[in-house]
Amino acid sequence: MQLLHTFRAMVNKAIEICLAEKVNGRLNLRNRIYREFRERYGVLSSYPYSVAEIAWSIVKKHRRWQRKPVAQRLMLKMDCASYSLNNGSLSLPHRKNGRIHIPLTFGDYQRLFLTDPGLKRGSLTMTSVTIIISFSKESVRIEPLSKVGIDLNEKSAVLSDGTRYDLSEVARLHTEYGIRRRRFYRKHPHDERLKKKFSINSREKARVNQLLNRVSKTIVQKAREKSQAIVLERLKGIRYASRRGNGKSRASRRRLALWPFRQLQHQIGYKANWEGLPVEYVSGSWTSKTCSNCGNINRGLKLSDRSWRCPCGATHDRDYNAAQNIVARSKIECLPAVLAGAQSDVKL
Repeated sequence: MQLLHTFRAMVNKAIEICLAEKVNGRLNLRNRIYREFRERYGVLSSYPYSVAEIAWSIVKKHRRWQRKPVAQRLMLKMDCASYSLNNGSLSLPHRKNGRIHIPLTFGDYQRLFLTDPGLKRGSLTMTSVTIIISFSKESVRIEPLSKVGIDLNEKSAVLSDGTRYDLSEVARLHTEYGIRRRRFYRKHPHDERLKKKFSINSREKARVNQLLNRVSKTIVQKAREKSQAIVLERLKGIRYASRRGNGKSRASRRRLALWPFRQLQHQIGYKANWEGLPVEYVSGSWTSKTCSNCGNINRGLKLSDRSWRCPCGATHDRDYNAAQNIVARSKIECLPAVLAGAQSDVKL
C-alpha cells in the first residue's frame, strides 16, 4: 500500500509539472522528472518511465475532454522488464536495495496464461485489490473461406448466416440498476458521498461484461470453426445522434448512451485477433433501409418497423437484411470454395 500511495503521488506531481511548465510529450516529461523523482522518492529508474506514461495520458484527456487532471485511484504500472513471476509469487522493485514479494491468488483460467510458454508477458497494472498482467502472442493469420457480417442493435446481435443472439438482458440490467439508483437518490437527496459511490455500480458492470463476453466468445468460436472473417459496422459518433434537444425523450437518450455496442465490438475484435481471424469495419449507414437483393433504399422505413417489403418482391427482416449488407461491403478476399469431387488439371 505504501508503494501504491507513492506511485500515485509521483503521478500527480508529474501532472503538476507538466501543466505548470507546459511540457509536451511523454518522452519530454520523462526526461524532465527522471533525476528529480529518483532523488526525491528514492525509486529505481523504471518508475519515472511508467509515471510519465500515466501522467501524460491524464494530461491529454484533460486537454481534450476537460477532465480533472488528477490521479485519484491507488494504482501502479510496470513494464515487463521491471517485475518477475516465480512460483506464483510476484516480485516488484521497491527501493534501491530491496524488492516486494506478493503471493498471487488465481484460478485455473489464469494458470493457463501463466504456464503457457508460447505467450509473451506484457505490462503489469496493480490496484489495491487487483493485479492485471497483459499477455500477447504471434497468431497465425487464417485465410478465411467465407465472411460473416454482424448487425448490432440494443436488444440483439444478428449475423448474416441467420444466427441471432439475444442481448435484451443487458438493457434490462441497465434499467434495473437505474431504478435502484433513482430510489436511493430520492431517499438521500443531499448525500453527495453516497451518490458518488453508487453512481458507478461495479456489480452492474460485471454482470453486463459477463453477458457480452459469453456472446463474443461464442461468435468467435463459431467463426473459427468455419474459418470465417468477421465484418462489423463502424458505429463511431452514433451517440451524437441522440443529444439533448433532438426531440427524443430523456429515457431514449439514456438508453442509447448506455448501449455497450463498442464494448461488444472490442471483445469480438481482440478475441478474433487472438485466434488469427481477420476483422474488418465497414460503414453502417443505410444498412437496414437498403434492400440486399436489388439495392433499393427504403427511406420511409421507421425504427419501429422490424420487417419490410421491397418493390422487387423481397421481404426483409430489418436486422438480418442489415447483416447481409454489412458483409456485402467487406473487401476481405476469401479463398475459393473447393467443390466435392472436383479434379485439378495441374499435375504435381
